[in-house]
Amino acid sequence: MDRKDKKSELELLSEAFNVFNTATEKLQDSYQKLKEETEKLRREIEEKNKQLEETSSLLSSVLMSTQSAIVAISKDREIILSNKKFEYFYCKYKDEFINKICEYRENGSYEFEIGKSTFRVHVGNFKHSDVEGWTYSIEDITHLKELEEEHRRDEHLKSMGVMAANIAHEIRNPLGSIELFASLLARDLKNDKEKRVLIDSVLKGVKSINNTISNILLFTKEVTLSKKEYYLADIVDDVVLYLRHLMNDKKIKFINKIDDDFKIYCDSELMKQVFMNLIHNAIDAVDANGEIRIYCKQEEKFDVIVVEDNGCGIDEEFIKKIFIPFHTSKTKGTGLGLSIVYKIIKAHSGNIYVESDGQSFTRFIIKLGRC
Repeated sequence: MDRKDKKSELELLSEAFNVFNTATEKLQDSYQKLKEETEKLRREIEEKNKQLEETSSLLSSVLMSTQSAIVAISKDREIILSNKKFEYFYCKYKDEFINKICEYRENGSYEFEIGKSTFRVHVGNFKHSDVEGWTYSIEDITHLKELEEEHRRDEHLKSMGVMAANIAHEIRNPLGSIELFASLLARDLKNDKEKRVLIDSVLKGVKSINNTISNILLFTKEVTLSKKEYYLADIVDDVVLYLRHLMNDKKIKFINKIDDDFKIYCDSELMKQVFMNLIHNAIDAVDANGEIRIYCKQEEKFDVIVVEDNGCGIDEEFIKKIFIPFHTSKTKGTGLGLSIVYKIIKAHSGNIYVESDGQSFTRFIIKLGRC
């Protein structure tokens, strides 16, 4: 091979080497770029995973802390997911709670009751991978229902009050004439004992009707308060002193657990009327040698006063109507006493509740806002 051919080969080899170097440099550049892109992608994935974990943690925290019970149940009635509120309801009501909500399989909102509690459930379908079922969001709306019932009762009492006031005035006018004429007859017939007895019966009846009308007007009248701070024990002692003879007649044991330093902000005369009515009712309810207890406690925002007895109790259906005027189980009485009690407590921005098993006890619970 001559010198010229060797030179040509060297040039070709040199060119090939240069091409190889150029390709290597490009490959290195591409590799570096790929490495940088891979690292960037890795960081983005890490960031997305971190965000996903944070979102998942947030959703889990929201799910667990919400006041609504949340549960997802498969078609095989397997609990897929649930929160703490659901676990609380399940621990309290056991399988009855599951059975109730599983009755609802169509999307929508429903209400159901367990015992004295009312619940609202919102139902939806879900499908994830090969699992299908229903999601349930459940709220305890017992307190809401109580407020609605209280509002209806207040409106009912208001309308009845207007009607009762009109009737009372219509009766009182002719009743005054009857009383006047009967009194004149009694004076003219004072020497006729036989007829005088009849006139006295008329006057007694007029007085009874007049007392009933006075109670009706008291119920319909707007309550005006003169509120001060009073020792509750002093109010109760005044009432018990007045009713002591009735307790002694039936040998009733009265247990007063009111603390001597327990104060309430109230109209003392109206509050005496409240306890007069409640304790008098308790005396009527208990048998001989029965027991009446009164005690108090403080809650976060309320002063709570409880009057309870071990008498015959009150039927559940009657409890629903117990504060409605003219509704009474007694053979004597107007059925206005507890209506007036309710109105006085409401005027104090408080509330009153009744608990009873219908057999062995009755408990009236008064809650007054603390000043």
